[in-house]
Amino acid sequence: MSASAETTAEGIDRFWDVPVTVEARLDDRLMELEDVGKIRAGEVIALHRAAGETLDVYVGNVRFAVAEVVVIEDTLALRITEFDGLEL
Repeated sequence: MSASAETTAEGIDRFWDVPVTVEARLDDRLMELEDVGKIRAGEVIALHRAAGETLDVYVGNVRFAVAEVVVIEDTLALRITEFDGLEL
């Protein structure tokens, strides 16, 4: 590895412990603000995806992976099934 590549790698390494927000997005729905204001507990909002479909996983605002929802004991979790366009 060249000296400049080593310097670049060392520079990137210092960012590995920076916290970032990871989101699992099932779907989105366009609603008018008036309709949002009428949402109450127990309300059902229909989405475009079918039950059992995969989720998009975002880091920041960039699509990072695709995942399926799994239950581990009493916890909802994600199993990554596709990363950067490569199926696992």
